[in-house]
Amino acid sequence: MSPSEDDSPFATACRAGTRKQFICALNQLRLARGLSFGQVSINAGERVLAKSSAHAMCSYHLPKQEAQLRAFLTGCGEPAEALDGWVEQWRRVTASRANRRPHPAAQLVQSSAGDFAPPE
Repeated sequence: MSPSEDDSPFATACRAGTRKQFICALNQLRLARGLSFGQVSINAGERVLAKSSAHAMCSYHLPKQEAQLRAFLTGCGEPAEALDGWVEQWRRVTASRANRRPHPAAQLVQSSAGDFAPPE
């Protein structure tokens, strides 16, 4: 099977170019394992990953910390040897997202300039 035909959650994560696509890969993993958010939390250790955090990671919130991602993946039953691959893809997506943000100083200059146009 070619990589383009691979519909596994990890392959989806590898193809993810956006935060939303990576979040979909996490949810795909959870659904493929037939787990509820509560089960993911229990499997990861409830004090490690709250049920609400598992839900957020599958709905709208890309994990901000590697430990959160690892806990979620563990809660979904991913083997320890697979975690580094997921983390690598998460880093790639978060780095590409960070690179698209304008520098805060550029935003300040744009907002303070208002309708100002330099003389021609």
